[in-house]
Amino acid sequence: MREIAYADPASVRFPYQDEIMEGESGQGYVLRMSLGNGLRSVVTIKSLLGKTHSMAFDANDAPYLAHWFGANEHLLAFALEEIEQGGRASGCRYAGHPLGRSYFLVRSFPKICPDCIEELGYCRLAWDLALCVACVRHRRVLIDACPWCTRPISWNRAALNACSCGCFWAENDAAGQPSNDELLIAHAIDLRMPDRSRVGAWCSPVSPWSSWGVLLQHLSLDGVMRIVFALATAAAYDFTAPVEPRSRRAMPKAQQTIRMAAGFGHKVARLEPISLRTHRPSVLIDLLCDFVASPSVESSTDFSTAQSMLHWLLSNSPKSTLHSRHASLAQLTLF
Repeated sequence: MREIAYADPASVRFPYQDEIMEGESGQGYVLRMSLGNGLRSVVTIKSLLGKTHSMAFDANDAPYLAHWFGANEHLLAFALEEIEQGGRASGCRYAGHPLGRSYFLVRSFPKICPDCIEELGYCRLAWDLALCVACVRHRRVLIDACPWCTRPISWNRAALNACSCGCFWAENDAAGQPSNDELLIAHAIDLRMPDRSRVGAWCSPVSPWSSWGVLLQHLSLDGVMRIVFALATAAAYDFTAPVEPRSRRAMPKAQQTIRMAAGFGHKVARLEPISLRTHRPSVLIDLLCDFVASPSVESSTDFSTAQSMLHWLLSNSPKSTLHSRHASLAQLTLF
């Protein structure tokens, strides 16, 4: 079908209309509706909004998108990234949750479960979270690249469940086996998503929560992300652990983050002595201090967990050498 450039976006209304589904990714909804209206990808929609090929949709686009495709504007905005006033550096809201770091979301190169798309017909919100690398429903690893041509999966694709090379992922994908920790994090994210009631019916719960994972049960979504990244950052400073080169691609990097966080979390849970390779863990300090200082901290569990980790860090590092953008917090006696 020949795609048409419209002069006035406000006058556009596509013939195929549908509501966004509960638990559906906002970007996935735009792709689903674009394909349903005979467009080759979401690129035409991006051009109507004045966006470049590589830009992601966000909540500011919801009024136009809802008008064009028939969705409830508020439900669609809920499923798109709501950028804070200061830009992504100030954090965002996603699926009703505040997120304190821009890298907590994956925007340009999504991950999918081909089996879920075949059964549900849409892309899930949960997959847009950086640390969601597994599908609890199908006990498999998500994919972020075509298994046939190896190119990264993009939102600018010609089908929900197929690559531009012609590969249908559900038919040609050799599903990878996730680790228990990857399933645990995916389960923790699922429970904070709008379709969590459906998640509960999909399969028996991940068995059972590991000793370090217990603390994830009552945290906010932002708390889950922060604590896992904080544990992985601490693991990178651990003098007793071998230096592990950091992966660059989003999916392997997320899997590595979970693996490092789990290993270090087990150490902390077993009260093993920790020796940090650096005396200036500023990234770790800032990640936790921002969390403690944030007015948007959602629960006392978030606050107390971040405080406990700061207390542990202060107890295992020379206080005079700790540096942070929050100098006063870095010197606090927390308990």
